[in-house]
Amino acid sequence: MSDPRLDVKFIGRFHDAYLKYRHAQMHFAALVGLINSLLEQRWWLPEKVEGTKEGTVRIKILCHPTVEWSLVVGDWIHNLRSCLDYAICGMVEAADPAADLANIQFPFGRLGSPLNSDERKRLRGLAPEAVARIEAIRAEHGVDLNFVSLMSNQDKHRLLLPVTVRQVPMKLTIDEESNTASINDDIEGSAAVWTKEIKDGDEIVMPTMLKLGIGLLIEGEEMPFPLQDIERLNVAVWKTFMAICTTERSVLASALSGTPAIQTTGSYTAATSSRTSS
Repeated sequence: MSDPRLDVKFIGRFHDAYLKYRHAQMHFAALVGLINSLLEQRWWLPEKVEGTKEGTVRIKILCHPTVEWSLVVGDWIHNLRSCLDYAICGMVEAADPAADLANIQFPFGRLGSPLNSDERKRLRGLAPEAVARIEAIRAEHGVDLNFVSLMSNQDKHRLLLPVTVRQVPMKLTIDEESNTASINDDIEGSAAVWTKEIKDGDEIVMPTMLKLGIGLLIEGEEMPFPLQDIERLNVAVWKTFMAICTTERSVLASALSGTPAIQTTGSYTAATSSRTSS
């Protein structure tokens, strides 16, 4: 299977992983459509409140995200995670065609920490150099991969990912070099603002700049996932997938012989899996 945007051919389990990623893009496009449809209209407005502290406004939600958003997010996340699981299975199979893949899956691990011995069992059959490659991927894309794991587990096992309205904190950024200024989102710098839910009829003190955004509630996480970050997460999974399937076969297992390490098409490579796809 080839991606027309890339000079690369995916084979075996990597082909299946690519199909999962491509299917995720259908749900991603649907989610972007839902977001744009909401943002293109006046979906909320501030109302002046008489007899209260000066600057207090009442938030009127005119159009609220529906449960359809949660369903689309779940389908998108499920296919992204499947892409990574399939790719890791292809990696292990390339190292050892006779490997038992029953318990092999992408090792998300704990955010900010190396894989422990139990988590490394998900990579049984890979050489230390290959495991180090996975650790490098986790270090680079850890935050987004952690969100994939959390959201996938919640949607698959327990409940939908609720969609919530939050106030987006803003900050003024000055570029002294160009002598320009811009107003940017500052969710990380003002977490207390983002973590407080905004409901229809809530009264808040009007900041200099008032912006509302949409987030996803994740069990056990104080901070909702901002839906404005979905493209970054989507790209992180693609980069992770490509890093896995382009790993040189010579580093996958301690001792390999026989067939060429990788198949090459143009400037990209796709690791060889023993199973071919039609």
